[in-house]
Amino acid sequence: MYGHELSGVVEEVGEGVVSGAKPGDRVIIEPAIPCGSCYPCLSGKYNCCIDMKFVGSFGGQGGFADYVAVPERCIHPMPDEMEYRIGALCEPFTIGAQAVKQAGVKDGMTVTILGMGPIGLTILILLKQLYAVRVFAVDVVPERLLTAKQFGADVLINPLEADPVQRVKELTGGEYSNAVIEVAGLKRTMEQTIHLVSAGGHVVIVGLTSDDVSFPGILFTKKEVEIRGSRNSVDQFPFIIDFLSRNRELADAFITATMPFRDIAHAFHETKTKPNAFNKIILMFDEV
Repeated sequence: MYGHELSGVVEEVGEGVVSGAKPGDRVIIEPAIPCGSCYPCLSGKYNCCIDMKFVGSFGGQGGFADYVAVPERCIHPMPDEMEYRIGALCEPFTIGAQAVKQAGVKDGMTVTILGMGPIGLTILILLKQLYAVRVFAVDVVPERLLTAKQFGADVLINPLEADPVQRVKELTGGEYSNAVIEVAGLKRTMEQTIHLVSAGGHVVIVGLTSDDVSFPGILFTKKEVEIRGSRNSVDQFPFIIDFLSRNRELADAFITATMPFRDIAHAFHETKTKPNAFNKIILMFDEV
């Protein structure tokens, strides 16, 4: 069953549980279930587990099911004041938090985000709330750029109207962007990152593509750029739970609509036929 962004109530606890979790606890689910024994897991990068299981994917039960069983390491206590619908936002925001961490962001930097879908917006929100940075939002969809502006983007760039590389060069006086975070998942945008980033800067690739991606090799040396992937998250849930509990208005603004679970077909139809009109639709079970 689908549904990897979820929160809910503990119904039963297995015999081996030692965390103190008990029926009735309100919890947020971390959907990634690493094996714990491969090299990435043992080196602290369990988000890169080579035998990863995932709640709501690869045949496992997810949030669209009546019940879902998860290891105790996957549950995080939900603050009393937090609503379930906001708890369900924690997973995508942890993806954004991991990307920001990978980018090595500090106050005073310029950051370019390529792709202003839901994950791009989480990155933007975290950047503007946590750091004194200038953010350039890049997307070909006007509605997404408008949403980015509402969440604090300093400059909007539509590649259909202006060359992003040239525009960023102009905006930074020829320095280019200190960090570039690619979220679109396109060969073209991934290849643009090396041209957009400043010397000594950071490139983070969050988007996914099966295409081969190439860069001019000389720019690696001339710019001494760090290029990192960003997958899922590592230890970001406690931070994000606290962040969203303290920034309720941002969480509310991020949610486009809340619907009862019985309207799931309508929700899917809306997001499929009007993909640029929605950040997130939250589905609620009546009994929760």
